[in-house]
Amino acid sequence: MFAGNGPSIFSTRHVASLLATVITAAIAAMGGNTSAAIAAVVKDEKCKIAQVTGVPIYEWRDDSVEEPKGIVVAVHGFAQDAGAMSSIARTLAAQGYLVVAPDLRGHGRWEETDASMEENLQSSCDDLAKIISLLHKQYKKTRIYCLGESTGSGVVLSAVAKQSDGVRGVILCAAGAQPSFHNPAVMGSKFIKGMATFVTQVDIRPYLQHYLSDDDRIAQEMINDPMAKKSQSAMQLLGTMSFIKEMPARAAKIPPSIPVLVMQGTADQIVLPESAEPVFQAVRSRDKQFVPVNGSGHILVGTSFIKPQVMRTIENWLAGNSGRTAGF
Repeated sequence: MFAGNGPSIFSTRHVASLLATVITAAIAAMGGNTSAAIAAVVKDEKCKIAQVTGVPIYEWRDDSVEEPKGIVVAVHGFAQDAGAMSSIARTLAAQGYLVVAPDLRGHGRWEETDASMEENLQSSCDDLAKIISLLHKQYKKTRIYCLGESTGSGVVLSAVAKQSDGVRGVILCAAGAQPSFHNPAVMGSKFIKGMATFVTQVDIRPYLQHYLSDDDRIAQEMINDPMAKKSQSAMQLLGTMSFIKEMPARAAKIPPSIPVLVMQGTADQIVLPESAEPVFQAVRSRDKQFVPVNGSGHILVGTSFIKPQVMRTIENWLAGNSGRTAGF
């Protein structure tokens, strides 16, 4: 799946996606004011669903849109927070989608507790299932799409396996099931000594700087994000690794009626790029696509610097699964 010079897309909706691309390009050529549309997007940090669930959630919407054409629930990944989804959220909200992004437990605006990483991630799966259920009750006729990146992919898979009512699509980014291992000496003696205790909170910024992305701007953005979880213990990292190793088993449990898009950077240094393939193969849906993003590192959507290919692929896939044309 990683061979070739461009993205390989396997889908019955390939033609529809290509058509959507052509029409979207035509709209842009006619002078569509995308920046003005994005400027009209409202970010709600205290949305109703956050108050009901008790989960810190950001919500993006265009108030001029009476009924969203779809709901995208975006779940951040390793060491990030819901705010990392701001760029893709604003872009999609400007196109008429309602975008909802929760903080995973132990991340973002959650208060620190004694819960282990495994407990936090399992609770996050339960949180997301409740969020999906509430969204479906509130917007019964609106399609829900769940997007997860990195660890967030596993949370999405677990939640959708438990609660799939209203879910009409799943997007998995950087969903590899095997972590990449590197020479710890690169991170320095302080990093090594801290990790050796298993419980000491260690500064992981050197790790992020070296391995997070092929784009230095993405790494710096996360390092400079005050809400990012930039200190972790060896026990927490092991908990995350244990969670992502179950990705194929989780993928096999989502209903076969739900279309699935898997996107994986071929230069990912956080997880082994080829380990996303077993996840894709485990998906039982007949309508599934695998898109390698050539030369890209781990972060594909949780950044302000989303590659055009990534954004275009997601927009067209959503359009193909909603029966609408991208941009409308």
